Amino acid sequence: MKDFLKDSIPTVLFFYAQLLVFIFIVQLFYGIKSVPMGWDLITYLFILLTFGLLLFLAYRYYRLRDYYVTIHQDKENVTWLPDPPTQLLTNIKQQHDTQTSRYAEEIERLKQQKQMEFHFIQQWVHQMKTPVSVMHLTLQKEKLQLPQGFLHNMHEELERMQQGLDLALYQSRLQKFDRDFQVQQIELRALVKEVIQEFKSSFIRNQVYPELEIPQNYIVTTDSKWLRFVINQAVSNAIKYSKPESAKIYFRTKVFDHKLTLQITDTGYGIPREDINRVFDPFFTGKNGRKFRESTGMGLYLSKQVCIELGHELTISSEEGKGTTVSIHFQQH
Repeated sequence: MKDFLKDSIPTVLFFYAQLLVFIFIVQLFYGIKSVPMGWDLITYLFILLTFGLLLFLAYRYYRLRDYYVTIHQDKENVTWLPDPPTQLLTNIKQQHDTQTSRYAEEIERLKQQKQMEFHFIQQWVHQMKTPVSVMHLTLQKEKLQLPQGFLHNMHEELERMQQGLDLALYQSRLQKFDRDFQVQQIELRALVKEVIQEFKSSFIRNQVYPELEIPQNYIVTTDSKWLRFVINQAVSNAIKYSKPESAKIYFRTKVFDHKLTLQITDTGYGIPREDINRVFDPFFTGKNGRKFRESTGMGLYLSKQVCIELGHELTISSEEGKGTTVSIHFQQH
């Protein structure tokens, strides 16, 4: 109703301006004939024409009410308009329906394209994992006949390939997160031990020593697969940027205000101060990523997005030259 009244202000003003002009002309006519025009006649004309104006506005509002109600109910998403009462609104509705139809078709096309990309990436990653596994087995079988330096480099490259495939797979799955997670009670120490076991060969090869300082029976509510991915990314970065001499990675927990925090701390090179605020940006590699080894800049970004979806908080602190701590904050303990 307010919108209609605002739209009607020019009409009302124009009407009364015309009414004043009409009364002025009538007074001039009566003045020429030397016949005075009484105020009772002016009042009668004013009331009569005002009543006619109100009838006109009421009829106009009745015809346009559905439009105002529809737009007022959902200003951000008007997908349907009632039958237009005027030619102007008919033209507007035709344009609106045409654009809505085009947008709907484009959205459906993009959805189908995304779906095809999702299935392609899923299938490609699983197909690529098979030769990677075969190469791992081949190296294990032939390790006595191959030079140690060659074995070291091959294992390192295969691990990087495996991590790249995992990144692609989880980035694809993240788009359909609500269909690919299962919340359950997880014993944190047991999960971290499994991650350490997965990186056992990498720890040995890079001379990095894990220190597990997590007490027993710390239970968190989360999805084990996605949380494992986040921890894997933190451990992978900790190994990648560890110093060659007596490097260690500490797995610790802290409880504050009934909230549990998992901390993964390394004694590596640390993150430069100018990079620390951008580590969660997609494709950001920073000074360390360019200096030491190739980096996609997607690991921490995806980890951050996963934690948001899981209802956890992911933070990172670092001091250049001393090490980095990645913290996963769980909402309840």
